Amino acid sequence: MPIAILPDVDEQRCIGCALCVEICTALGPDVLRVKPVEGWKRGKAFVFYPERCISDGACVGVCPTHAIFWMRPLEYTAGQPVPLHKFGVFSKGWEEG
Repeated sequence: MPIAILPDVDEQRCIGCALCVEICTALGPDVLRVKPVEGWKRGKAFVFYPERCISDGACVGVCPTHAIFWMRPLEYTAGQPVPLHKFGVFSKGWEEG
């Protein structure tokens, strides 16, 4: 499994503005997407193509609500959903696997 440093999106803070998606696409990596969320007009950002991330942090810097936190090492399988934590809390800290 590859190890990457990926964006970490807190769904509670994300307002679905898609600025992170726009900057990531404009810069080339095209990592993020916005998914529909029940009861929310705009949806929420999430990591769609983790293998494309270049770990530049542009998405972190452009987020108006600070919903995208700095990145952490994470193992992932290309083409599979990224197992990020829920609601911005790691139950086992940085060593969570």
